Amino acid sequence: MAGYRALASVGRSIVSLLDVHFRSQIPVGPRPRPVLAGTADFDLVNSNADAVIRYPSVAVFCYRLSVDPETRPGWSSVATRDGIPRVPLRMHLFVSAWDEFVESELEWLGLTAQALETTSILTGTLLDPTGDWEPGEAVQVVPDDLALESMSEAFQALTTDYRCWLSYVARVIVIGGLEEPVVPPVVTLARGTRVGVSP
Repeated sequence: MAGYRALASVGRSIVSLLDVHFRSQIPVGPRPRPVLAGTADFDLVNSNADAVIRYPSVAVFCYRLSVDPETRPGWSSVATRDGIPRVPLRMHLFVSAWDEFVESELEWLGLTAQALETTSILTGTLLDPTGDWEPGEAVQVVPDDLALESMSEAFQALTTDYRCWLSYVARVIVIGGLEEPVVPPVVTLARGTRVGVSP
């Protein structure tokens, strides 16, 4: 069970994992810089010198969050015993490569797929500590089967041209709530009341 920073922590963890893999596979020469990107960052590509996404880079973009339907009932039953609510979440990710040449973009996507397939489970030191993770927690990053229509809809919401993407889901990120304070039962006492007695 992690804290409220867990989602951002997973994003940073994936970027860090990609950076380590890219450096090990390409120790010298040009290599992409992995970045955690948001919708506004796509607007700044090629238009702002301070843009997060610049050539060459690999952008990790969380386009959707959803509750994990498989583990939610189990966590709900745990909450009834200890009084701590938990919500298990999935992060749906688009990963895109940005370079001047299509061949390079395809190489960067292949390098990304290699990294996430080699290390598909983030745990221990692979998880950024800002998530307030408990010992033994793990997040799995696996390919996400996304329909072409859904991908097209996502691009319609962005102000950038269609690009080739890898689609992944990071699961399960369990964010814990605050423990409810124990409230003692309320006892009502009635004093000085007499019913049905004549003066």
